[in-house]
Parts: sequence; structure tokens; C-alpha cells
Amino acid sequence: MTADRPDRIRRWPVHPVPEPGEALTSWLTRIADRYDMSVSLLLRHNLGAASMLVEAAVAADLDFDPPLALLQAISERTGNAVADLRLMTIAGWVPWLADCLDPADGQQMFDNYVRSDSALLLPAEAGTNVVTRWRPWLSTHDKGWRTAQRLCPACARQPERGTALFTAVPVMLSCIEHGCLLEPAAPVRVGLALKEPVAARPATDAVIALDTLTWTALTTGEVLLPGRPERPVHAGLWLRMLRMLLDEVSISTSRLGIRSTAIVERIWNTTGQPIRAGLAVWKPYERLDTARQQAMLEAVATAVHLAEAGAITPGSTLGELLTRPRHRSVYDGDVHWWSTPGPTDPWSQFWQDAENVVTAARSDPGTARWLLELFTRRCKTLTHFNLERAFLMNNGIPAAYLPGAYELGRSDLLRDDQA
Repeated sequence: MTADRPDRIRRWPVHPVPEPGEALTSWLTRIADRYDMSVSLLLRHNLGAASMLVEAAVAADLDFDPPLALLQAISERTGNAVADLRLMTIAGWVPWLADCLDPADGQQMFDNYVRSDSALLLPAEAGTNVVTRWRPWLSTHDKGWRTAQRLCPACARQPERGTALFTAVPVMLSCIEHGCLLEPAAPVRVGLALKEPVAARPATDAVIALDTLTWTALTTGEVLLPGRPERPVHAGLWLRMLRMLLDEVSISTSRLGIRSTAIVERIWNTTGQPIRAGLAVWKPYERLDTARQQAMLEAVATAVHLAEAGAITPGSTLGELLTRPRHRSVYDGDVHWWSTPGPTDPWSQFWQDAENVVTAARSDPGTARWLLELFTRRCKTLTHFNLERAFLMNNGIPAAYLPGAYELGRSDLLRDDQA
């Protein structure tokens, strides 16, 4: 038997493909489980020279900012690109999620990230607030960057499923695949251990619609917004816009004019919660308790729904991205007998029939499933499937009526890097 050359890197024989949006530690845990090891044991003895970095990297949280040498060693043993592994960590999302990870110059970062523009409010109407040691979305406490992790009860029942990186960052309220609210991780895991799983609670259509935008941005790098349906916006712009909206629904109405006050009150009255979720003294979103963070996200979901429906009118150019473009009359040209559609014009009938099917799918799960199968029949990747599913949800079909790829039996779908 010929010995391997000492400079030859041998790949790990079994390494499952990372799921869209999965955290690095989740993926490494699924690999380590195949060998009946812990992540620390797997990395400490199987990464060559990079193994010396493992202990400090694990202690500092692999999902935050692991050493480049460690990612390169994992890349060599799995075949996954370093850039893809980097996106499984918080550091890989700089500058989209945050301008930088150092919270020292929090005031400047807050002013640039949150208050440099507006969406619902008029420009500069939010005013100024003093913020020290701050970074968007992430905690600055000594215990680390993570917030209270939340999981989908339905996903958690599938042991082979990974955990998304952003379950530890307060950017979403629901699982768009199952149409249910995310729940605190500890009760979900304890319930599974005791064989008393936590029941899934359905999310509202407004929450699902908002989270669909965010999840699409996080997994594809871009997202289509109602005000610009023909051209997607970058994920970094959407994350900043979402954080701006969270700030605007938390602003005291004593700072606002009559028009903006009416918008903010309309949003909170629609949610059925006290204005600003009962917040008496303003704090940045990252320093609110979990319950208030969830209430703020629900208010933003309501705001996006109201703006798209035309029930409120945002006060800036960014806000126009949330409203559907108004119909503009265009000269049809001279009418001649040969261009006048008759009563049986086939295209008119086609669009009417299509609208009838979508209308039926909004209230009939069977029709919704059939329509999803039709739209995704030619999909070859999971990302393409999720985009088609998001399109149907954005057209008013409840997420609960649109099964995910696995529930639809589409095990043939590939990740983009496999296509």
C-alpha cells in the first residue's frame, strides 16, 4: 500500500452540504455527528497546522469571526469555498449587516446606518439620540453578540436539519417554510427531549411577507421590493432599510409632525399593541428585551403591508420602495378596426383565467399546492424554488398553503453551487 504524500490534503469522506443560511457551527456539528465526535474533537485533530487555532477560535465563537487559516483548512477538507464558509459567520456579513464589528464608535455607526436616511418618516424627522458602544443587530454585552436564540418547532423535529446563522440575530419572527413563529430554543429542545414537542403557532400573513423578504435577501444576496419589482435591491440595502424601519416605529410621536404621527399611530393601532410596544424611554433596538424586539418587528411587518396596500404613504424615497408603482396612462395609439380587441380576445381571457386561479388559491390549499407545483416544475435549485414560492406569497397566497421543497417531494433540487 502506497503511503500518502505528506503534502497531500485528504478530504473528510463524509461532509453534508451546508443548508441555505446555515451557521458554521451547525454545519460542523452535523459533520462531527457523522463521526460520533464533538466539533472541538473533529477540528483539533483533523486540520493539520490549523488545529492549533481551534481552542481559541471555539472559545471566541466560531460563528462570529474565526481565523482565516481555520476556514482555509476546513475548505481543503470539504471542498467548500472559503468565501462560502465566511458567509456562514457574522464576519462574512460585513459591511452588509454592520459597517464593522467593533462597537467602539457606536454613535457614528448608528447615525450612518440608521439615521442617515428615512423610509416612513420625513427626512431628518427622527432627530438625534446619544448611542455609545453600538453595532447594528448585535449585542455588545460581555457575554457575546448573540441574542436569545429562537427555532422553528417544525424544523427542529427534523434532526438532520441545520440551524440558520440568523436565528441568533433578531431579524425575523417566523419560519417561512412552515409559516409558523420561531420559539425560544430552550423549550423547543427540552420538549423534543421529553417527546413533548412545542406546538407550532401560525404567523400572520404580514409577518410571513416581511420575513420572506429578509430570508430571500439573506440566502440569495438580493430581494425584490414592491416599489421596484423589475430590479432587485442588494441584501445590504434591505438590512439597513429594515433596521431603519425598526427605528422609525420606536420614535416618540412628540418628535413627529402631524402626518408622521398619524402613520405611526395607524401602524401600532393595526397591530393591536400599545404604541412603541409600551416603551417609555427610547433605546436602540439591540438593547430592547426580546418581547419588545418581537413587537417592533411585528409593527414593521404591519407597516410594510399597509404601505404596499396604499393605506399609508411613506415620507421618503426609500419608503417608495415599499409602495406599488402607481398606474401611469400611456397613449395607446390610433385605434383601427384591426387592432381593436373583440369580445373574445384570447389574451384578455387568459389574464382573467390566471387571476381567477390566483384568487382561488388564496382560500383553497389544493389549488395553491397545484399552482406551486406548476410554478416550480422547471426549478433546478432550492434558491429558485424559494423565489417562486415567495412570489406566490407576495401575491396573497397564505404561506401555510404553500409547502416547502421537502414537503413537496422535491429532493432533486440542488444548491446553486451544485447546479
